[in-house]
Amino acid sequence: MERSPFFRRKYHGIDLARLELARLPPCRKEELIAHFDETVTDRRIHRNELEQFLAHPGNLGRWYLGRYAVSHTSGSQGPPMLIVQDHRCLEVMFALLSSRANATGRPGIVEGLRRWRSPARVAIITMRRGFYPSGAAYEFMPEFVGPYAQVLRLSSMQSDLIERLNEFQPNILVGYASVLEALTLQSHRLRLSCLRQIANSCEQLTVRARTRIREAFDVPLLDHYGIGECLLLSEGCPTDVGAHVNADWAILEVVDEQFRPVPRGQVGAKVLITNLANTVQPIIRYEVEDCLVMADRPCACGSRLPRIERIEGRAAEVFWTREQDRYRLISGVLFHNVADSLHEIQEWQAVQHERNRIEVRLQLLPGARLSPETVCHAFQQGLQESELPQNVAVDVHIVTALTSDSTTGKFRRMINCVGPPDDLRRTKSCQSQAADPT
Repeated sequence: MERSPFFRRKYHGIDLARLELARLPPCRKEELIAHFDETVTDRRIHRNELEQFLAHPGNLGRWYLGRYAVSHTSGSQGPPMLIVQDHRCLEVMFALLSSRANATGRPGIVEGLRRWRSPARVAIITMRRGFYPSGAAYEFMPEFVGPYAQVLRLSSMQSDLIERLNEFQPNILVGYASVLEALTLQSHRLRLSCLRQIANSCEQLTVRARTRIREAFDVPLLDHYGIGECLLLSEGCPTDVGAHVNADWAILEVVDEQFRPVPRGQVGAKVLITNLANTVQPIIRYEVEDCLVMADRPCACGSRLPRIERIEGRAAEVFWTREQDRYRLISGVLFHNVADSLHEIQEWQAVQHERNRIEVRLQLLPGARLSPETVCHAFQQGLQESELPQNVAVDVHIVTALTSDSTTGKFRRMINCVGPPDDLRRTKSCQSQAADPT
């Protein structure tokens, strides 16, 4: 309130000294974008100048105004959001990665000395370099981890990816779930004898992908969950599915459509995220339409931090279909279950072209024995058995390859070309009854 004109107006008349966080009004991306210059706490930051800075690829890895790391979201869940973080915010993020995203345990003095003598080798595989949040942050990683880690940036598109990995011999492998799963098909060519853990970043990790990756590499697989506005939100759990919330640096609230808290073990309609490390661009009760379930039982790893048990769907990864006088939510779980039951499928993608018309694209494993016609029929039958509404038309096609998004490098399994209904909040709705994939 002292430094941000926007929040001064938004919280006017509220006694912040006595009010609980849950009583503060939520913030939406659109309002923060519309009032960007008034939202940030440094009056030297201006949206137009920041956009000009981001327009030049040569500025990647450089500090804006000599002190801020900047990026922008992809816009897959609405208009792109500009992200501004200071040195301290990135310092906290990389400290949490080093101390908590660690399958061998929290490092102490002995581990620090060992890493000084023999730095950890971290291989990060993305599609391309760019100003997207995680990619921009990785540009600064060597500056923060110093002599304790060697960082190698690789592209999933380069022809010598396998050779580079074998030569580097990483201890830690980081990549999108789709990239990591694709590597399992070439695991016979990989000679990663020093690999200690794998981390999924940015994409939803399916049960099938988790199984294939664990079987191929036989090391702990950590599944991180975060958003560009709060990359330090959580760290993957080394023993259980899901991720632990860094509750000392971020607050995650799972709520229903009216912003009421949802009990642990139940799926919410959205989440509210508060980033406690970013003081230059306040992210306070920031609304994200991700459907999460928080674990309602202790974790096998022994951590007391709250754990995200699973992600039912992200805002751009769920479909709303019309069923008489109400809407029905169709999450990716339904398609995941059917795809996992057909072992000939390497990858799938569902595209909602109309409210009640969905196209499913299937990429088969090399040398799949079933004919495309048989796979298509089996997939459609599986959807019917999984209680897909009968009034929803589904076209299933076999394709030679499914590609990642050219802008973000992420692979999107659920593509919503229709968006949520405008009158959703005024209409009855129900959720898909598809079985829990876990």
